[in-house]
Amino acid sequence: MAASWVEKLLNLQNLDMEIRNLKLRLTMIPKEGEKLQQEIAKIENKVKLARAKKAEHELAYKKNEDEIAELNSKIEKLQQQSELVKKNTEYQAMLGSIAMLKKSISDLETSQLELMEMLEKDKTAIRTALENVKPLTAPLREELAELAELAGEVKRRGRELLAKRPELRNMVDGEILPRYEQILQKNSGQPLVAAEGDKCGNCHLRLTPQTLNQARSGAICFCDNCMHIIYIAQE
Repeated sequence: MAASWVEKLLNLQNLDMEIRNLKLRLTMIPKEGEKLQQEIAKIENKVKLARAKKAEHELAYKKNEDEIAELNSKIEKLQQQSELVKKNTEYQAMLGSIAMLKKSISDLETSQLELMEMLEKDKTAIRTALENVKPLTAPLREELAELAELAGEVKRRGRELLAKRPELRNMVDGEILPRYEQILQKNSGQPLVAAEGDKCGNCHLRLTPQTLNQARSGAICFCDNCMHIIYIAQE
């Protein structure tokens, strides 16, 4: 059977390790929640992107319409001017300009047809994105709610353990307590470790024969290398 000081310190350490794990879990919850929020935003952003694309195509369509109207206006003016022209060379030049303008209009009209097809696809993309938002985000929102609930449970359990700690702490030998809490505050593994054969259970380096003999006798002793508290586990 392990020395009395070992059993009491192990009880405190088990409680402290659970508190440490709870604190670690609590720090991870916000990160997990942030990741879920990002996934939700990514899904919802598909609707915004689809709408932005539609708006872009609508703007291009309107711009083409304005350009076609402007070109038609130029053609009309050239046609009116051509009726007053007497020289054949000037008349032919005007006809050439009108032909070029009509070619530009034809190209724009082709672009308009393509834009109309794009706008129809945009409408479908928006509708699909909207339909997918709820079914895809609902499970993620449930996970967020579960995380919030878990955070509450972790905090509650942490408060219970902290309330119980003074009682266990008061039972520990006053000689070893300061060293134990010093190591605990460094968060460098468990302060109290069992020897593994002739090696330290923390740093895994060989213990001196003197340290091993002290540990076997039930005396308070420390690793010669890492200074963690050493004890011999009884089978």
